[in-house]
Amino acid sequence: MIWYVNSNASGAQDGRSAATAFKSLAQAIEAGKQGDTILIAPGAYDQNLPAQLGAAHEAGIVVAVLGST
Repeated sequence: MIWYVNSNASGAQDGRSAATAFKSLAQAIEAGKQGDTILIAPGAYDQNLPAQLGAAHEAGIVVAVLGST
């Protein structure tokens, strides 16, 4: 499963597409399972990203930034 995160997203979204992206990485990690991927849109995020990335890694979830190579 691929989950999407965008800091400009509006309220309650399901994270299943870029158009319905979660607003926070924490929401995507909570929804994700081992083997899933989280794609983060570039932007400003008001959260502890290093801790969130560590939690995703421990859960076996891949995190990548959209548009990065």
